[in-house]
Amino acid sequence: MIDSIRGRILSTEPELLMQAGPVVLRMEISGRTRVALPQAGGEATVFTELLFREDRLELIGFSRPEERSLYRLLTGISGVGKRVALAVLSELGVEELARVVALGDEKRLTKVSGGGGKTASRLILELAGKLDAFLPPGGTLADQATPPEDPLLEEALLALTALGMNRQAALRALERKTGEARSVEELIREALAAGEG
Repeated sequence: MIDSIRGRILSTEPELLMQAGPVVLRMEISGRTRVALPQAGGEATVFTELLFREDRLELIGFSRPEERSLYRLLTGISGVGKRVALAVLSELGVEELARVVALGDEKRLTKVSGGGGKTASRLILELAGKLDAFLPPGGTLADQATPPEDPLLEEALLALTALGMNRQAALRALERKTGEARSVEELIREALAAGEG
């Protein structure tokens, strides 16, 4: 019904407020989408999912169509609703969830889903074989398994992948900047510049 909305960001906390023409829309978003969106006053396109409730309509917003596709897969699983799906996407993101499912990492999913071991088991069982398209092209599971140990690099990697950068490209760009940058913002800026070069 509403595939995407382009407008001006008014706020991203605690929900996204976006002005599209004379209309201001309120949307729930994942933590990854929150990081990926520009600050208040910036323009953005948000991909949407419209939920019909008995007494209201709800909009969920996503910075990437892949995140929305994964949200739909998650909420299509029995016992997984909006809250769990957004919690998983906030913590893991698209590529990381694909990796976790492919590796059968139930422990990792239990930590982020908020639904316990049974929910994690169900997610792995139901999503097995369905997320290969979300893995970065040409990468292996082993290549994607190890995040950087430096908290600064880890935070920058999270932000870069939320912005849509291929995880492996982000890791390569960040590896060259180890010890050089003094802030997450500087790391992100330099990694994006390296990715364009």
